[in-house]
Amino acid sequence: MSINNTNRAYLLNSFTLPLHAALVKLLDITSVKKGTILPIFQRFKKIVMQHSRTKKLDHFYSLCDKQSSVLDVGVSSNEHNDSVNLFLRNFRLNACQYTGLAIQPMDNIRKKYSKKNFVEYSGGIFPFSENEFDWVFSNAVIEHVGNKNDQILFVNEMLRVGKNVFFTTPNKWFPIESHTNVFFRHWFDNSFYEWCKLNKPFWSIDNLLLLGKENLNEIMEASNAKKYKIINNRILGWPMTFTVVCSKENG
Repeated sequence: MSINNTNRAYLLNSFTLPLHAALVKLLDITSVKKGTILPIFQRFKKIVMQHSRTKKLDHFYSLCDKQSSVLDVGVSSNEHNDSVNLFLRNFRLNACQYTGLAIQPMDNIRKKYSKKNFVEYSGGIFPFSENEFDWVFSNAVIEHVGNKNDQILFVNEMLRVGKNVFFTTPNKWFPIESHTNVFFRHWFDNSFYEWCKLNKPFWSIDNLLLLGKENLNEIMEASNAKKYKIINNRILGWPMTFTVVCSKENG
């Protein structure tokens, strides 16, 4: 018998919520009163995330021809930590082969990376023609574009302007949520978004809609992709993120 998202949420709520509440309370008390757990966790997270990012980049460049034109979807104007503009800062091809797409003004980024091309848009339809790029790359952006229909449109636009698409997203069912650092709480949508209102008000269901593998499969089946592959990127055997490689061609 298969377990859909509704049944999964019910089972998690029935059996995991007491454990989740206890763990959250313990971690809160330990990190605040002793000041030890949080620094250790942050150091561990940094090491794990750096390893994950390197693997994703290596994977992409193993698929991408050295002469390929590449669109990087989701460039940020604020490089506040190592995870921001990962692809831009580690671009391994010639600068003239790179185009970055952003919904923010890119004046400061253009100055910093003067040999690369940047385009701003207001979201939705990409300002490019069909098959304009050999590859489209997007790292952990799809969970930020809106609801499920917005996510399908996002995938379809990448497929429209690129001959090949490579994108990643965190796994909703990984125990730690990477944007907020909460443990387990993000498995319960109502509880998570209520917590965000009080503790991380920047995040809401409008700009953070996490995906499990089942959700990704539904999006890809509803998209214009003729072929796609979802790769589990694991840490200690547990999928931490997913990579999707897809195209609108059968060949």
